[in-house]
Amino acid sequence: MSKPQKGSKVAKAFAWSASFLCLFMACMPALAQEKDNTRELWLARSQNLTSDLLKDGTDLSSLQRAVLWAKLAQRWWRDDPKRARTWIANAIEVVEQVPNKENPDARQERLETAQVLLAIITPLDQKLSQRLLTVLSPGKSTESERGGTAEALITAATKMLEEDPQRAAELAFQALRIGRPCNIDPLFYGLRAREPKLADSLFAQALVSAKQDPGGMFTNILTYVAFPDQRGRSGNIPVPPEPLRVELLQILMTLVNTGPADGEKEKINCLTVAWLAPLFGEFERLLPQQWPIVRQAVNTCQSISPQVQQQIDQNTSHQRTKTVENLLRAAEDAKELTIRTQYKYQAAALAEERMDFELALKILDDMSKEEHELMGESWDLCRWNWAADGAVEHYKNSRFREVNLLLDGVPSDLQPLAKIAFVHRLPEQSNSETAPVIQILNDAIKGLRRSNITEALKSDWYLGLLPLTIKYQPADANAVLKDTIASLNQLKDGQKLEANEIFRSLGPPLLEMDEFVVKEALASVKLLQTREQLRLSLLHATLDRLKPTSRN
Repeated sequence: MSKPQKGSKVAKAFAWSASFLCLFMACMPALAQEKDNTRELWLARSQNLTSDLLKDGTDLSSLQRAVLWAKLAQRWWRDDPKRARTWIANAIEVVEQVPNKENPDARQERLETAQVLLAIITPLDQKLSQRLLTVLSPGKSTESERGGTAEALITAATKMLEEDPQRAAELAFQALRIGRPCNIDPLFYGLRAREPKLADSLFAQALVSAKQDPGGMFTNILTYVAFPDQRGRSGNIPVPPEPLRVELLQILMTLVNTGPADGEKEKINCLTVAWLAPLFGEFERLLPQQWPIVRQAVNTCQSISPQVQQQIDQNTSHQRTKTVENLLRAAEDAKELTIRTQYKYQAAALAEERMDFELALKILDDMSKEEHELMGESWDLCRWNWAADGAVEHYKNSRFREVNLLLDGVPSDLQPLAKIAFVHRLPEQSNSETAPVIQILNDAIKGLRRSNITEALKSDWYLGLLPLTIKYQPADANAVLKDTIASLNQLKDGQKLEANEIFRSLGPPLLEMDEFVVKEALASVKLLQTREQLRLSLLHATLDRLKPTSRN
């Protein structure tokens, strides 16, 4: 019997591999051509959207058009830097031109536009942003204008934080030299997580600014950075080292007046003491020698009014020792409507924090008509918001009956808001059962159409509902898009939407819809700046498809 030829098997394997390689190499040009064609389609779509935006820009004021150019440059910076630089140069020229006899209102509008441009352009090009800083020169600006410029720099720094923390810190130092930016806290949190030493240096510089206005909003913002737990921000947020926290408390001590009673001055002092109440424990721990001064001020202020006394009491009591029952008992004993309502709200909020959603909602529902009216829109917000959170928890544990009970118990006008929020907040892999979600979404669509909430608020919720419909019920997306546009077109010129952030996340879902349906729908939006926001969002998502890492 002849022995098998090992060489023949190797030869066959080699021949097969060679054939596969030839086939693969033959397919390569076709794959590359397909990829090029796909890119060309996205590029053409991006160009068309840009043309539509530039056409709309001819109907804008010169300052509004400058902002549009900057936003277009921001989106095209990677794919067409030459044209992007031209747009930026044109935008800067608009704010550099000072009209003859410029009145205060016109000056304010021009400088506010320059600040918007600064926040957009600084992450893109340092030299171009310097031209804007010349326009916004501190020597020519009021304190309010300097604050706006500083906040624009902080906005830019926060955008750059992840990629370049060192540059972000440099911009923040520059901002503090110009003014006192009240949007600096997210930057502090992010910088401390990446570069703690830089964060310490920045906080030390911020304290120098705070000393110039101890009772201002900027100083208040720093208390949230240095004492997040005491200010109600949870999540194990890292804080500055104790010497810096002590220095902040010493600045705050200058606000405490223990002098003789003096009418209005005493009232203002007591409001300050009540505002500082959450930090009393830190004053006692970190400034023991000065704590008696604070204690004396507290004793004086507790006799001023029941409201001040209540605020001091609730802030100085350790939150974890409170119970819902004690707070409700305090509400029963309170004689004044304001204090009674506040205690009931605290009881409901504590129940919600401890995830007893049914109890929290019952407390809200049991409030009297006067208490409900006193809370105003806050009651509405808590009612639908907490119902949505509770429904999500029930859904994650497959308690579908409880989900429906919570959501259907919300007042009819607020019910679609709770249901949209519920669907939006569901974790991606929370439960494989999607039928209840689809039914709740369908109910939300019908309910929002019937709801009597304001048109501006309804438009906001339609903008949030649309991506969820595209995700779960794509067959209904065209109808919901039509409803969204109809609602937007009910708004009057100058009437702003409540949640403009929604526009930023709307682009990718819109790309899942028919291109021509979306194009026609956006063209029918009556308000020019709303149409601009929608198209910019779609342009951003479209250009994103041109990235080399894109799946498309």
